[in-house]
Amino acid sequence: MSDEKKTGKTKRRVLIISDGKRGHMHQTEGVVRKLPNSIGKKLEIRMSKLYYLFLVVMSILARRINFSQPLILFWIQKVTDSSVASLIKFSPDVIISAGSFTHPVTYLLSKIWNAKTVVCMRPSLLSVTDFNLVVAPRHDQNRCRGRNVIYTMGATSDISEGFIFAEAVTLYAKLKTDVKRPIGLLIGGDSALNFISPEMGRSMLDEILPACAEHGLSLLTTTSRRTKRDTEAAIRQRLEGNPANAYLLLASESSENPVPGIIGLCEVVIVTEDSVSMVSEIISGGKYAIVVKVGHKKSHNKFEGLFQDLMDEQYITYTDIKDLNSSISNVIRMKRRGFKPLDESRKVAIEIERLFFGGGPGSGVIQE
Repeated sequence: MSDEKKTGKTKRRVLIISDGKRGHMHQTEGVVRKLPNSIGKKLEIRMSKLYYLFLVVMSILARRINFSQPLILFWIQKVTDSSVASLIKFSPDVIISAGSFTHPVTYLLSKIWNAKTVVCMRPSLLSVTDFNLVVAPRHDQNRCRGRNVIYTMGATSDISEGFIFAEAVTLYAKLKTDVKRPIGLLIGGDSALNFISPEMGRSMLDEILPACAEHGLSLLTTTSRRTKRDTEAAIRQRLEGNPANAYLLLASESSENPVPGIIGLCEVVIVTEDSVSMVSEIISGGKYAIVVKVGHKKSHNKFEGLFQDLMDEQYITYTDIKDLNSSISNVIRMKRRGFKPLDESRKVAIEIERLFFGGGPGSGVIQE
């Protein structure tokens, strides 16, 4: 018997447009899982920048021209392996997406079903007014304004206590040494705003490892796909043979994602400032983050205001590499009362429910 027949309630159908990026998927799936009485279906897309620009132009034209359903579906079919027939049958009430490449797809598909639209992240080439609800980070307040905009302190996330507990159990089984008082280290890499050199990687560990020795901590470390190979080599060199090194996974050598497991095992996780989505995952999982400043490509970092807000709310410590040792010691010495999770996904889900459906009990499910 279907869930709808069991409960006597019609599920709200939510279509998730995914560009395949892990951070973007976490943002949208986190919202859908907390949206009352809903069922989600994913549509994965892949496209070139040229085709993205074509869809943006068609979206702008669609403000005034009523393109036919077959024509819109023909355009969308070119960027996905999913069945168009299954899309038509699903007939969503809401379409949600994250990432600029997903935005014109979201807009065009909404024309077919007259569905409500939600985009996470500020629209780049399209307008805020093209969507029913825009979820923007607080640091974009000056560039993203409108009555249909909701601001979040961190990114929405599908991290939950149950999920990170299960991942922690799986990761713990892989550890080859006894782990006492584990602390996590998530190292990112080059981005539009930041860079991490081998010297920075060595300097971080020169601060972290003495703190581990002083406080009897075990270190669980992983890198990002953006981490440079020479930086990874420097990290491996510092960690190999050190008694605090309980786990090391270099992203260049494995496709595994140990981040949820590390968050689950550790009360405190050190993370480089370029990995804003990881910061959100840590604090959404109810763990404390020590955010480390790395190299800046620009004089102004738009995320500094966000990190300061999170510091003021006692979710994180934002520190220079040279102060990392003392920052770890200060956090370890904090009176343990448990860290409050930041739940921006629920905040957005509540706003969607209020705007589009008027409230109701239940929880969201995503079809795999």
